Amino acid sequence: MERQTPIMDALYDICGSAKARFCTPGHKGDPGFFGGEMLKYDITELPGADNLLTPTGAINESQNLHAGHIHAGAAYYTTGGSTAGILAMLSLFSGKKVIFPRGIHISAANAIFMFGITPIFLRTLPCDYPFVVSAADIKAALIANRDAAAVFIVYPNYFGLCCDIENIAGIAHKAKVPLIVDAAHAAHFVYSSLLPIAPSDAGADIWTESTHKTLPAINGCACLCVGETSFIDKKQAKRALSAFQTTSPSYLMLGSIDYAHAYMRDKGENELFRVITLCERFERMIGSLALFSCPEIRQAGMTERDRTKMVIDVSETGYSGLAVKNILAKQGVHVESADMKNILVLVAAGDTEAHFQILYKALARIEKIRSKNLYFSPYCMPEATKYSQNCRYWDNIEKVRIERSAKRISACIAGVYPPGEVVIMRGQVISFEAAGYLLEARRQDFDMFGIEDDSIWVFEER
Repeated sequence: MERQTPIMDALYDICGSAKARFCTPGHKGDPGFFGGEMLKYDITELPGADNLLTPTGAINESQNLHAGHIHAGAAYYTTGGSTAGILAMLSLFSGKKVIFPRGIHISAANAIFMFGITPIFLRTLPCDYPFVVSAADIKAALIANRDAAAVFIVYPNYFGLCCDIENIAGIAHKAKVPLIVDAAHAAHFVYSSLLPIAPSDAGADIWTESTHKTLPAINGCACLCVGETSFIDKKQAKRALSAFQTTSPSYLMLGSIDYAHAYMRDKGENELFRVITLCERFERMIGSLALFSCPEIRQAGMTERDRTKMVIDVSETGYSGLAVKNILAKQGVHVESADMKNILVLVAAGDTEAHFQILYKALARIEKIRSKNLYFSPYCMPEATKYSQNCRYWDNIEKVRIERSAKRISACIAGVYPPGEVVIMRGQVISFEAAGYLLEARRQDFDMFGIEDDSIWVFEER
């Protein structure tokens, strides 16, 4: 069957016949500017190109093709990444109570603040990898909070660890509330039976998937999806997303989403089989190296693991994972992230056996060193503390050293990469444990957000 790419087809037709562009963007399609030949296809809403906010042509056709393939009730493209989708999803619950995992992306934390949501955070336990929520904890939270309007989960988490989404969906629906899913790292699940169940097949009501993370698309490409049977009205979801869309979307990005979905419909099953086979072979190769291993990760509440996310334990080298990541980068080899113990390798259709060989040889050249046995897990997050929406109306803030921030109310969102989850939200009391966690992450040279010069913004005491 011929590959269907309605947006790309429209771009080729429009740009092939365009002789002069007296419209935006300012480069006018001239390949002499940065971007070269691709600028030819960077257009505005010209006749035949459709309109992302009110699509009736090529964009609408492409969205419907994707929705039909993944068994969703509707799919809406965004060039604002999963961030736009998460803001849109949570905007539907403005002023309401929502159940969240302890670890959420910064976009979800921003949504809580922006929309006056009352968050109910689930417990977290100390662990060496990002924590997976349990169905039992969600059930208990719904019983304790019968006025909760929705359940929000991350599926899978940054390391590809999956909670029991089917059971959680059943629990949420029994309580007559929708299941909202940050599925940024799950866009590829629907294309292979070797991967965990896709949100669309697991009963999610609404979810956001990042096309650019695991499919062959440009950075910032994403899609908001509504289930075939959902507690969320798809028209309402579309209106919500429109509030966070630019009125000048990149047609290069829209074409990239269109292409990535068409490519995966056509070749996804075979491509994912190929890269998963490469992952399994590479894990065996890593096992032959004395200083490296690929751990078999198990966690309570975890059902499956995305095998295209490879965790490599480097602790036997004497280096931290952060140091190994830097060593590899100096050789032109880049991995997704690292912590004190591991490096995380994200594998997708764009990877080849040659890429794996380059990584293997780079790791094999690393020699053991003596080091102090220090360990800090960024996944052992402190418990969530008291949160108040009242701070939305406060404007007096000051910067204080992290070690002096305990018992103060944070005026910013702060956290650590990896896993890129929020440790302190704006309006949350900073506990001694949270301050200590941030200080130690700083000492160990983790990338951080919300921290400036070993200081954090807090509201002035009243």
